[in-house]
Amino acid sequence: MSETKHIAIDFGASSGRVILGTFDGHKVQLEEVYRFANTPVEMNGVLYWDFPKLFQEIKNGLKAVSRITTEVESLAIDTWGVDFGYIDRNGHLLLLPKNYRNETKLKYQEAIYNRLSEFEFYKETGVLPSSINSYVQLYADLQEHPWLKDIVAHVLFMPDLFNYFLTQQTNVNYAIASTSGLLSTEQTWSTKVLDTLGIPQQWFQQSDMTLHTILGPLTPTLVKETGLKDLQVIASAGHDTAASILTVASDAIFISCGTWSVIGIQLESPIISEAAYEHRITNEGTSEGYIKCLKNLNALWVLQELQRYWSEQGHQHSYNEIVKSAVTCKIDSYIDVEDSIFLKHENMHELIRQHLIATGQRIPDHVGEWTRVVIQSIALNYQRTISAIEKLSGRHYDKVHMVGGGIQNRLLCQLTADFTNKEVITGPIEASAMGNILSQLLTLKHIDKSAVQQVIDTSVELTSYLPNE
Repeated sequence: MSETKHIAIDFGASSGRVILGTFDGHKVQLEEVYRFANTPVEMNGVLYWDFPKLFQEIKNGLKAVSRITTEVESLAIDTWGVDFGYIDRNGHLLLLPKNYRNETKLKYQEAIYNRLSEFEFYKETGVLPSSINSYVQLYADLQEHPWLKDIVAHVLFMPDLFNYFLTQQTNVNYAIASTSGLLSTEQTWSTKVLDTLGIPQQWFQQSDMTLHTILGPLTPTLVKETGLKDLQVIASAGHDTAASILTVASDAIFISCGTWSVIGIQLESPIISEAAYEHRITNEGTSEGYIKCLKNLNALWVLQELQRYWSEQGHQHSYNEIVKSAVTCKIDSYIDVEDSIFLKHENMHELIRQHLIATGQRIPDHVGEWTRVVIQSIALNYQRTISAIEKLSGRHYDKVHMVGGGIQNRLLCQLTADFTNKEVITGPIEASAMGNILSQLLTLKHIDKSAVQQVIDTSVELTSYLPNE
């Protein structure tokens, strides 16, 4: 087949990228065309996403692509989870979308869980109760803006919200909706949750919920602005994690590795039990309609904060330098990276030192040892989480597949192999963008599901780490 070109718009919680993917029938090549900041805006104590600015950045990126080529077949967007916007009956945006870290909603959590306990929410949805879940912000908005009930026509999650303003078509993508805590374990809107919290069902039921669908072309105005007249907008792997794990075989444990790590397995049905709840296991959807049973873990945030401390002390160490310095170090000290104290934006050096003193462990002597303690603690936490997931699922896995920017930390990859006693496969680094492009190829029927692994093997340099004896 001739070459086809596809655009992945890949949003993270701090930046966004417009990536041009070229598929020659065998291999996908990615080219970053445009990058922009995604910075929340605080106004009067409320934390918002700057949606108009982000939409303008999408247009800027599309114009940048059109300067390279206008022969682009499709576009898809993946974003972080849970956040959403309101559309009125005239198709206008009501209120700026609020950031999942917005704290004004927190005062309503007690009222929510007085209506339905946290464990009842978990049993109904399979999603671990959290302040970031969509239903918390929806409930808070209804308490503060009761008029919303009368004028909202649609609630759209972030990728679907962007798609709406690109095409004027409403759609709810299953992968992104599954992060909300609003779907039942039957993968339909939970009338129990919606009715318990007084959230109108029609806000969601007027839009089709799909796995992957072609929404259509850009609006005439956008075609005129960008010159991309043949482009079709696709709603597919709308959640960045769902896009990422499209690059991972279903018979491997996946780790999406970065500041945070997402670790889990792909199943046909969710794991819901008291033991799973105690282990903080949550269940979200994949782009193919299955379940990713996973746990979110604090990970390289700790090392990044430690690096920031050294920088503030006048010691400039590159990330690669500190990791390299840790490779030959031997120190039998560990921290519990799941302890909430290590989530703080404080003096990470002191937080670790106090933890080691309190637990009677040796204090590191130099940068290499400090780094080693953090990396081996992350790997140990991976091992504990994998053991828990295998026990809860009743399944054994021989391989771990790590993707994302964190796999550039080769020491972490090797220690993960050593601690888990499993082969670790790494790649791609650009997992969400690659998964986004793959989802478009699947939707357009340029490839079928059986060909995905072959395309990945051809497109990406995968690395294998075996456990050391």
